[in-house]
Amino acid sequence: MVIIALLLVVAAVLIGTAPLFFVRNVEPLPLDAAPYVRAEDVGATVYNLAVFFTVLVAATAIIYIFFTRRKWLNLLLYFIWFVLAVGVVQFYTILYYWSGLLNEDVAVKLMWASLLVGFLTVAAIHKRRGDLLLGFLGSLAGAMMVQLLPEMTVVALLVALPVYDYLMVTRGLLGSLIRKSKEAAGGGVPAGGDTPLFGFVVRLKAMSLGVGDFVVYAMALTYITVRLYTYGFVALLALVAGAALIYVGLRLTVRVFLRRWGYGPALPLPMLMLLPLIAAAWLA
Repeated sequence: MVIIALLLVVAAVLIGTAPLFFVRNVEPLPLDAAPYVRAEDVGATVYNLAVFFTVLVAATAIIYIFFTRRKWLNLLLYFIWFVLAVGVVQFYTILYYWSGLLNEDVAVKLMWASLLVGFLTVAAIHKRRGDLLLGFLGSLAGAMMVQLLPEMTVVALLVALPVYDYLMVTRGLLGSLIRKSKEAAGGGVPAGGDTPLFGFVVRLKAMSLGVGDFVVYAMALTYITVRLYTYGFVALLALVAGAALIYVGLRLTVRVFLRRWGYGPALPLPMLMLLPLIAAAWLA
């Protein structure tokens, strides 16, 4: 299941970067990334990071508060996934239309179809199904972020998020949420089993991964592919190698963290494995 999940991440990256390979001279999308600033300087990067982590910490705190209020947590979950599913479909419709890979008639139909995708996603969550769908949508969102955010901000996030993940899981609210989730499920729940945090995590047979992990994996692989696409086949080789390195990092995560605590951060070791490729892409 982990391999299947990573294949979905790769598929999302290919969807996000395909216009570069087929069209080459794709103009920047006419989309506003507010409240983020589209600038490649230190001040803008610090501001963008502050906005991103403020929203992230606030969202985590809200989930923590709502954890014992199941009705409110479910409503929050439905809202988030409806907006995300609709937004992702509409973004890629605009991307492919702007690149000349979709005609106007098909693009309009897909924009309306995005609402159906949103409702179907919410229905899957309500029935506690569709884990891989959530991982795929999260991966598409990660690839989308590379298109919308400045390059310096993307790289800064790829460096900062693994540190944030480690601290929040081992000493912060994420760790508390995971422990509360295990207690609510009666403790001793096998990795990948049912969890009160379903919708925020993707259940796999061997383990569970946060949706945010899919977002960051896709961000990293998309960034590497975008930076190297002018080298043609090399970019695709780097994408496959990057997915393999994430897999190795996850295997190490199981040995280092899961066997010790029963849970652990899924970003630090995979992203550490990816660091040489990210650095090579940055310098390319």
